[in-house]
Amino acid sequence: MPKRKRRPWLSEDAANAANANASSKASARRERERAFREAHPERFIDEETDDEKNARRDARAGEARAHGDARDGSALGSFLDVGAPRERRRGGHGRRARDDAGTTDPTTLPTHAPCQTRDDIDAQEFERRRARVEAVTREIGTCARHKQLARACEMFVNLVSREGLVPSPYTYASLLNAYVNTGTMDGAEALMERMRDVGCAPNVVAYTTMLKGYMLVANVDAAWRTLNGMMHNRMSPDSRAVNTYIRVCVRCGNLQMARRAFDRMRDWDVVPDATTHKLIGRLLAQGLKRDELKALIKRTVKGEHLRWTKDPSSGPCQFWRAGKCERGVNCRFYHDDSIVQSDARVREIESNDTLASMYVNHAHASAISGDVKQSKKSLRKAAEYLTENVTAEALTVGGLKDKDERAELFRQTNRDELKLEMRRIEDFVERLMSGKQQPPKLDEHLSRSLIFSSRLFEEVPERGAKMSSEEVDALRDNLYAALKDTMGLNDDSDGSVKRAIHKVIAKDGTIRFDRMFGRSKKEKRELNVEVAAGNGDWAVAQAKTDASADWISLELRHDRVYSIFSRAVCSGASNFAAMGGDAAYIMRRYVASESVSHVFVNFPEPPHHSGDAAADNSLALLNEEFFRDIHACLRRAYTSTDAPGGLTIFSDNHRYMQALARTLAELDIFTARDDVDLASGAPANQYETIRGVRLYQGVPGPSAGHRVYEQSYFDRFWENGQHVDRYFISLVRK
Repeated sequence: MPKRKRRPWLSEDAANAANANASSKASARRERERAFREAHPERFIDEETDDEKNARRDARAGEARAHGDARDGSALGSFLDVGAPRERRRGGHGRRARDDAGTTDPTTLPTHAPCQTRDDIDAQEFERRRARVEAVTREIGTCARHKQLARACEMFVNLVSREGLVPSPYTYASLLNAYVNTGTMDGAEALMERMRDVGCAPNVVAYTTMLKGYMLVANVDAAWRTLNGMMHNRMSPDSRAVNTYIRVCVRCGNLQMARRAFDRMRDWDVVPDATTHKLIGRLLAQGLKRDELKALIKRTVKGEHLRWTKDPSSGPCQFWRAGKCERGVNCRFYHDDSIVQSDARVREIESNDTLASMYVNHAHASAISGDVKQSKKSLRKAAEYLTENVTAEALTVGGLKDKDERAELFRQTNRDELKLEMRRIEDFVERLMSGKQQPPKLDEHLSRSLIFSSRLFEEVPERGAKMSSEEVDALRDNLYAALKDTMGLNDDSDGSVKRAIHKVIAKDGTIRFDRMFGRSKKEKRELNVEVAAGNGDWAVAQAKTDASADWISLELRHDRVYSIFSRAVCSGASNFAAMGGDAAYIMRRYVASESVSHVFVNFPEPPHHSGDAAADNSLALLNEEFFRDIHACLRRAYTSTDAPGGLTIFSDNHRYMQALARTLAELDIFTARDDVDLASGAPANQYETIRGVRLYQGVPGPSAGHRVYEQSYFDRFWENGQHVDRYFISLVRK
């Protein structure tokens, strides 16, 4: 049982005494840390600028390489100078160069004893060491959140080599999180092996962190091996680990693998919670498994997934008797429903939100399948469960309003998005029933949907590399299989979808966009691509506004790709298509040169949300190589009447946009667009010039390619958080 958790068999007096003792220990620990900081000020540094940090780090690394350190031995020197910086990912054309890779290799970490012993030291020294390790662990955790991998590794090395201390399993878990957050999964895997080598066995937190990393790179096979690895190491997964694994399946659209984990939860002694049901419900809806989803909803309403909490023979839960049990459905003791809980409002809201989400997913699957009556019925049930007015006061009283305002903002935004989804489905159903829109022909929409792998590939071929006929045939087969496995394609008896997919992929493996939209090759139409499209709201609005151009939304995460596909079906737009996969791979491998009129990137994710210049993220998409690939895909202006291909980036993050402007300026392959305007129709007069690239303030207008203003999910999210400033860059191919 976790530390500081009251045992159900303890009396209230004993629990209060334990809480008082824990508080006293925390105060004493803070006092020891303060005294240690005063006694050893040389071990602590004040806040520095990014330049000062880099300069200090380089100086220390150079000194260690040149002279060594008597206190360090050879471990620190070898760690800071292990080989040359490794090549860019993807065979020299990766997402981002990792110049500090030599300083982040887990195999060169200094060795240490398995644990800190009390031999030859007194109690005061032992406590000092423990407090120091705990303090450094928190600092490494901060670096992990800020995606500063090199800084986290430096702290770890100093802790072992300079200070001679033994890191705890929590120290390793924090360092592992730094590898995962920066997308360095090879380093994370090596660190897990390192933990075993030094006798510090990975715990549940470490395994869950690895699962999160595999979610970020969409590697469902590695995630399943990790989940099974917990059992091989005599460690049962908890609900958080299982939910993290199912999130990997959602990101990849893999219903089969998610089912496998869901069915084994009983064997693992884990009860599905609200998050589990939401995730499984989403996957079942994407696969158009309506009957299976309906059965799951019924079991959830009846509480059939609950075990011990509904079994009086399990013994009463003292936490529940006291008014609040934090373990929820995974509590091993009986919960008497007649006892009113302090967080009853919280439980009601979460339960209602879960059922509302599942009913909305069922309504959506029914609507695009043509069953409008069932869709309306499911929408009515969703409306019954969805809490209409969840005020801030109600959340505070109910215990849901936590210290993390951003987490609460996320929850509230998801409720708002659920309501928007209900209105969107309801409007679609009404149009079908009134005859204003023809029933959707799923085969036609599926024929325009290309679902590449959601994996982030390590290697990307050179632009223009030829594909063999066997590779092209395999690509066509994989695209067709993806529609059957992840998009609900059940019946293609006449082979129309398979033939359409075959025609869309040319003999060299590139995409025939004219065939995708059923156009003549001689027909001159604009082709616009939105990269990292989210849920596709923006691109669908553009396609409906401008029917003279074709529009494509390209998104990595499969759950978002399906949302885009849904919007394409409900809008009935024949000039819009959804594509899924890694944009860095697709733009280079499958998009032919000079085939795209305009590329849009709306609200790109920065390496770190704070805009920290020291943040490292190998998963970041927008880098020099990707901008070169975009440039190669854009159409040329062969005559004075031709319009060159354009690039527009739109964001709310000022610092990140400044960094992108500097990168684009250094490339010198784009030039400024003339007569840029805002969504309001006014000229864009407010801008700053960064090495010749104009960074405008405001919302881009038609001249920058934005036909109509439409809020995306991210736009609404940040606006709710009072992030109202907007910036954009609008360039054309040079």
